Amino acid sequence: MTGGKGDVLAPGSWRRRTTAALLTVTLLLLAACERGAAGPKPPGDTGGDQRYGAAPAPDPKVTYQPDVVFVGGGSGSVRGLSDDALTWRINPDADGADQLARGKVMFLTGRAVGRVLDLRRDGEDLAVLLGPVDITDVIRDGTFTGDRPVSLQSPTRYDAGTPFWAEYDAEGGGAGGGTGSTTPVTTVARAGQVGGAATFGVTRRARVLGEQQVAGFAIKPICCASGVGAQFSYDGGGIRIEGTVQLVMKSPTARFHLEIRGATVRRAELRIAGLAALRIGIAGATDRGQNINKRIPIPLDFSVPVGQILGVPFSITATQLIGVQTAFSAKDGNIKASGEWSLGGSLGFGYADGEFGVTEPWNLTVRNSITDSIYGPSVGVSGIIVHYQAAFRAGLGAFGFTAGLYATVTATVGLTVGSALGAPIALCRSTQLGLYLDYGVGYSVPAGLVKAINAFLDLVNAGSIDAKAGIGKVDNVFNKLDIQPDKKICRS
Repeated sequence: MTGGKGDVLAPGSWRRRTTAALLTVTLLLLAACERGAAGPKPPGDTGGDQRYGAAPAPDPKVTYQPDVVFVGGGSGSVRGLSDDALTWRINPDADGADQLARGKVMFLTGRAVGRVLDLRRDGEDLAVLLGPVDITDVIRDGTFTGDRPVSLQSPTRYDAGTPFWAEYDAEGGGAGGGTGSTTPVTTVARAGQVGGAATFGVTRRARVLGEQQVAGFAIKPICCASGVGAQFSYDGGGIRIEGTVQLVMKSPTARFHLEIRGATVRRAELRIAGLAALRIGIAGATDRGQNINKRIPIPLDFSVPVGQILGVPFSITATQLIGVQTAFSAKDGNIKASGEWSLGGSLGFGYADGEFGVTEPWNLTVRNSITDSIYGPSVGVSGIIVHYQAAFRAGLGAFGFTAGLYATVTATVGLTVGSALGAPIALCRSTQLGLYLDYGVGYSVPAGLVKAINAFLDLVNAGSIDAKAGIGKVDNVFNKLDIQPDKKICRS
């Protein structure tokens, strides 16, 4: 190596020039990183991954939206989650936390991601109120697909406690929206106490998880080796209810594919395999002629981490909602019934070239007639409606506010039994079953739940959230009215 005049450089001069060159390159690289953070920085402390989710990691094949703020430290930067499951308390000194602002999208972990509705210092914490966000508001370009089906048999349980939104009046609401697991389920947050809830219609093999007290209901959610579902009971105000709803599955698995280009979904597919049956059992009574009409979103996630796909920590998550409406016309009203329908096919959808299609058409057949089982001696007509919703999501977020692919099945069963005074002529019984599929890419939150949350957000001047974002479709799979006996007096 020579200098400007052909002289050989002295060893000390060569080392000085080399060191200066290396320093210059290093400074240029650091400046480039500061100017154009196209993705998250490498995750830091992830000791709490199991509780709060895994951190994202950079990947050159993924482009994020410019208003996404990556907060460093992963779950190690999370100091807590509020009881309403909306406010994340994080370390204000975490890398990137100072860039958070209303309207930005925070991406801290696979669960702590969403639109910033409000943020404030609270003691030594930074409290960040997150709302749901569309997946294309997070990712601009990327193709994500799993290498193999993801087993749903051993999920992690995330319990939100008793958030204020875990009950709302079903007035004006509409549709469209298992046996218990014998596999151990990891309990990550607070688990409710096991108590004497209803076991109406549950097989003896079922292993029921911890009970939750929500809006006067005792609820025992079950998931996922043999399906999803819940036992529930209510006793108050002169009304007693016991019931079980199960979407029975056999060795359930999930697969998904998602291609986003230019913040537009090009192709998408979600398939939840293993559907077997729908089981419903319900018993209700009143001694005062009282009625209720409630929807209860179960504040609980059953989640299976998929792992990082191009650095994005996707998970498959199951959430549930139960609704009960009674229609007792006499003080001694009571009704009891149970039934089962077999289900063929899978739950999910495919999307390409702007068109949706279900993954596999359902084949619904009656296995045990619920109409035959209806029983309820009373001087008046008794009725009850059971509303059940199970949602499967592949994406980012927590407690139903998940961005990504979703497929939701909603079952609504209405039962009536006539007055015992008319029994000499005919004891009329009827069942109306409706099944709906709601699927798409983005997010979907029940309208009644959104109304309750927005009322709270208005109080704290934090804006509002929409019930849906992205692309989606609702299908009416099945709707049938069964009346017994088939006589004019019952049909009328």
